[in-house]
Amino acid sequence: MSDLILPPTLAVLLSAFASCFQARSVVVFHWLVVGWIQCQGRRTLTGVALASGAMAACHISVFHRFFSRASWSLDALGRVVFTLALTWLPADQPLVVLGDDTLARKGGKSIALASMHHDPLLSSARKPFASFGHVWVVLAVWLPLPFGSGRGFALPVLFRLYVGAKRGGERQRTGQAQGQVGPRLQAARTAHAQHQPTTKLELLREMVALVAQWAGERAVYLVVDSAYAGRTVLEDRPANVQVVSRLRLDAALYAPAPRRRPGQKGRPRRRGDRLPALQDLIARRRHWTTLRLVLYGRAVEPRIMPFTALWYGALRSQSVRIAVGARPPRATPR
Repeated sequence: MSDLILPPTLAVLLSAFASCFQARSVVVFHWLVVGWIQCQGRRTLTGVALASGAMAACHISVFHRFFSRASWSLDALGRVVFTLALTWLPADQPLVVLGDDTLARKGGKSIALASMHHDPLLSSARKPFASFGHVWVVLAVWLPLPFGSGRGFALPVLFRLYVGAKRGGERQRTGQAQGQVGPRLQAARTAHAQHQPTTKLELLREMVALVAQWAGERAVYLVVDSAYAGRTVLEDRPANVQVVSRLRLDAALYAPAPRRRPGQKGRPRRRGDRLPALQDLIARRRHWTTLRLVLYGRAVEPRIMPFTALWYGALRSQSVRIAVGARPPRATPR
């Protein structure tokens, strides 16, 4: 393969990933990065290989074998990216990581581990819609930008493929015999049948455990939506991980378990009395706490009601800190 000329800053950055690949694979990795930067339009593997300028000295199969046969790990790449990202964060600040999933739509029958998934972009409140493809659970690190106040970006570091139960995408071709399938479709079916079923929350918990181990003693704040604020993620998490999420208004909240009286028999209570619904607490509240925050570069002062309760349905052993926000007063027309 022909020699690759890199700018000094990019060469130093790519040298940090040398330990993740073998001698031949690291050269292909450099060509892929250069091709990804220079590619215009849709970044397919063929388009990236053509944009890299290496097709004059090697065959296109070299780039395909990098993903199908080469020995390297996404987690090893993620650890290098995570280590480089720590240089952007002050040592006295906690790490903020973001967890969510994204749908990559695919077309064709012979795509391994693809299945039918809920499509949030094409669905509405009245009519849900499903698409065929891959769903990736992604864990990203939030990094502040060197310019601007309170602005930053999410840098993905870890990925996990979620495989649904419905295979789908196998409409029979015209003129094909009943029950007759091709070798590629049969391989896709076999890969889907042999895959161990795991939930999205289990995949996120696995990635959070890795990031907590890489962070050492630094505090890690995991920010997720209400779909990932479940018992699988909240319970038995690493000691340095705190979860920030949205709470439903109909969540069942309880007071802490009361202390046992002297001479009391029976199993100790795990939770106290049921607290009123959040709607009732908001309606009864008369005094609110004002906070001064900077959101998207703008100073705001939201009014909240902080309190502590036991969310027994998701976290049975620890209390959670809840902040309920008040709606701003409506402007009266003049």
